[in-house]
Formats: sequence, C-alpha cells, structure tokens
Amino acid sequence: MIECKNLVLGYREPLVEPFSLKVADNKWMGIIGENGIGKSTFMKTILGVIKPISGSINIFGKNIGQVNNIISYIPQEREINLSDLMSGLTLIKSSYHGTSFGLPLLNRKLHNRALELLELVGATKYQHQPFNTLSGGQKKRIFLAQALINDPQLLLLDEPLADLDPSAKQHFIDALEEIHKHKNLGLLIISHDMHEIASHLDGFIHFKDKLVHSCVELPCAAKDTYVGI
Repeated sequence: MIECKNLVLGYREPLVEPFSLKVADNKWMGIIGENGIGKSTFMKTILGVIKPISGSINIFGKNIGQVNNIISYIPQEREINLSDLMSGLTLIKSSYHGTSFGLPLLNRKLHNRALELLELVGATKYQHQPFNTLSGGQKKRIFLAQALINDPQLLLLDEPLADLDPSAKQHFIDALEEIHKHKNLGLLIISHDMHEIASHLDGFIHFKDKLVHSCVELPCAAKDTYVGI
C-alpha cells in the first residue's frame, strides 16, 4: 500500500532523517509522535500536496498524486460552505465522483449506497437534518460516510477525535470498527487519543527525535507519553 525509501519530509527544512518503511495493503496504522514532528506532513506527502525533500514514496505502486482517486482524506480542520437546507444525505451523494466535471447522476443505486454508508457509520437517524445544525460528532460521522462513497482503498484521518466529548468519541470509534469489519481498505490515523483506538489497529508509524519507524508492540509506542497508552 505504501512504500517509502530514504524519504525525507519537510518544507524548506527537513523534519525527519531519511527513513524507509512498507505498509501492506488493508493495514490500519496509527501515526504517533509529538506535535510539529511531521505526522500531518506525511499525510499531505502521501497525497502529493507536499513534495518530499528527497527520497521516494509510492502509493499502491504509483508515484504520489497518481492514485488520489482511490484515497479519501479527512483533515483536522475543515470548513465547507453549504446551503442551510442541505442534509447530510445530500452532501454524501453530491460527493460521488467529486473529481469529475458536472453534477453526479443521483440515481436510485447511488441513493441506496449512501443509505448503506449512513447506517454503517451510525448516522441514519439524522440523515435528513440540515448538516449545519448537526453536532461536531454527528458532522464527523457524515464526513466519514462521505469519505467512503467512492470506495477508497486508503483512508487518511487527521485527528478525527479532536474536540469530541467522550460519548461522541466512542460513537466515532464504533463507526471505524464497523468499517474495519465490512470494508477492505487501509487506514492511517493521527490522534491525541490513540490509546482509545489502539486495539483496533495493526501497528504504528512512530515519529520520534527526527526518526521514523513502524512498530506493532504497544510498549514501543507507550514510550512516547504523547500517545497516552
């Protein structure tokens, strides 16, 4: 799914030393480390938004930016301007083939697919409510369904649990667990609350002291108090 060779992340100055790692298809990985160490930069590099300073990174065997049509990304901060009457269901359907020109064909098959995703993430009961009136946790579950509408093979989540109360966090984690059961896709997730989701992951990509490595044992990850495990 992801292969890095002597990769150096950063803007004008390197954030990390060169690192190499591989992540197999359909693996769920937590990205951990202190603030400002390069976690979000890594996600943006996967998308091709930020170019590596040096080294290479391939996504499903392709250069960065070439397979963004099978990657879904939910950033930490997201501002969207919607009609006051647009529902979560309409938002999800309108995102189908969102990179294509023109409006999607809103047929019955697409409608049913959107309904299935709303049920999967636990958002069915407020699907017709105006999106702008939803709580933060409800909006994030709509965003999660939206991210799945085009059948991605890789899902990138940057701090999806931030600013959620304990109940909303648990609902979101439950939604991820259902996705893990029913969808074959990879996941990279950055979270301050990694201890709450660690049991659902296959391993971690650990940023520490300008070094990056993958690990599967919690004692390794637990050395970084930022993780909270």
